[in-house]
Amino acid sequence: MKRNWKLAAVLLILAVVLSAGSASAQPPPPLPPGVSPHWTPAPGNPRIAYAPNIPGDLFWYGNRYYYYYGGRWYRGNSLYGHWHRVRYLPRGMYRLHRSAFKAPRPW
Repeated sequence: MKRNWKLAAVLLILAVVLSAGSASAQPPPPLPPGVSPHWTPAPGNPRIAYAPNIPGDLFWYGNRYYYYYGGRWYRGNSLYGHWHRVRYLPRGMYRLHRSAFKAPRPW
């Protein structure tokens, strides 16, 4: 019984370490070097701006940037700053038309 407890403790520690490493993973920057976004009102919600001239899905809404990458949403205060993964988006983002996205619509 003692052996199973030790194995369970080791597995728990390993799971915590691995999940902590993946939580801090950052997406690549949304802008290629030398490219600046040309902000345009987004189809479906003109209060949101999007950058159709860059390869990724980048939006500006409520003084924050939202970036869709690798099947996940990220939010940042700056285009170059630290990106934080978000689970929920502002309500207005869900009104965007599929033409605002380069990837398949993420919801």
